[in-house]
Amino acid sequence: MPGPFVRKMRGLALFAACLAVVLPSALADSPTLLKTTFRSTLLPFDNTASKVAESSVDAPTTNAVLKVVTSVKAGNDQTFANVLIDTGSAILWVGGEVAYEPGPNSKLFGDFSIGYSVGGASGPAYTDKVTIGDASVKSQIIGASNLTSGFATEKPIDGILGLGPANSNAGQILGQNSTPTFVESLVAEGTIKQAVFGVFISSLDPSSGLEITQGEISFGGVDEDKITGDVVWLDQTPPVNFHWEFNVSSLSFGSLQLTNTSMPARTDTGVLPVGIPFDSLFAIIDAVPGATLSEEGFLNGFLAFAPNVTASSLPSLSVGLGDQIFDLPASKYLVPKALYASLNLTQDLVYTWIASAGPDTFSIGQKWLEGIYSAYDLVGHRVGFAHLK
Repeated sequence: MPGPFVRKMRGLALFAACLAVVLPSALADSPTLLKTTFRSTLLPFDNTASKVAESSVDAPTTNAVLKVVTSVKAGNDQTFANVLIDTGSAILWVGGEVAYEPGPNSKLFGDFSIGYSVGGASGPAYTDKVTIGDASVKSQIIGASNLTSGFATEKPIDGILGLGPANSNAGQILGQNSTPTFVESLVAEGTIKQAVFGVFISSLDPSSGLEITQGEISFGGVDEDKITGDVVWLDQTPPVNFHWEFNVSSLSFGSLQLTNTSMPARTDTGVLPVGIPFDSLFAIIDAVPGATLSEEGFLNGFLAFAPNVTASSLPSLSVGLGDQIFDLPASKYLVPKALYASLNLTQDLVYTWIASAGPDTFSIGQKWLEGIYSAYDLVGHRVGFAHLK
């Protein structure tokens, strides 16, 4: 896992394998795109539990300040409202807050056990009808946790929806070499045509700290209404059954060129920071008078600026992905001041979401993804990016 700050925020690093997708004859008549929306709200930060977002029962994914969650319907007519959306793992489980109750569609499948950097879950596994927004799978493997540990900074957490690469969850369903992800099951049942999904995460208003609009996952393809121009597709770097990893071509902070050589990167909705290479982080600190690293609150170790700095006085952070440059303006990488109290930030500083991802590596986490549309191709082993409208 890249860098100590990414590990601290993460909670999600799993390795495994998913079933190969079989395209049924009914595929030709299946819908092209199914959508799940999500919204963001904030709860107080108390050093032991992070802010979270309450998602509505129709599966809005919640872009919380510290996590992205959605609602999952399964079990005995149950709705699990705070299920973390995680492109860094590849298994679905619920029961973290309210116990899963087997329903009329539930069949015992076996047992599951999974560990993350900040917690773990285990218990029986079922096949069950699972609905997330517009998308429904008749027979999806789902873990029903009866033992959940850790996740102190993710609570409340009802479970995790793993949307990692195919074949990246080996052994998490005990005795199984591979199990299908929710996206693969949608394809196998003929509900969508291709094992591709897109993610749009809403930005937060710079003044209020509230989300500007709803976020969205689109199952089956890219939502063209959310983007402008073409999607830049990047091949996954091997092994393709590990994480959504690829190469970044450049990074600059305004006119300051931080790197122009290819470096490995990982995109992950389960990670908070705008994660940049260690040397690049300190190059910014050296270049901006008064810049430092925060030493308090949940953003300990994140970049911070002098109190007189404003968004208008700071340049964009620009990353090269394929043949495109994606700019993250200061209004998106600065923490809204309305959130300082909730994040326990008390020093006279201007705080950012920027942190170290480790030496010579990038982490395209939630806060970076608020400025870039991302897409994931499980069969073509590609990660895509597009400019937002």
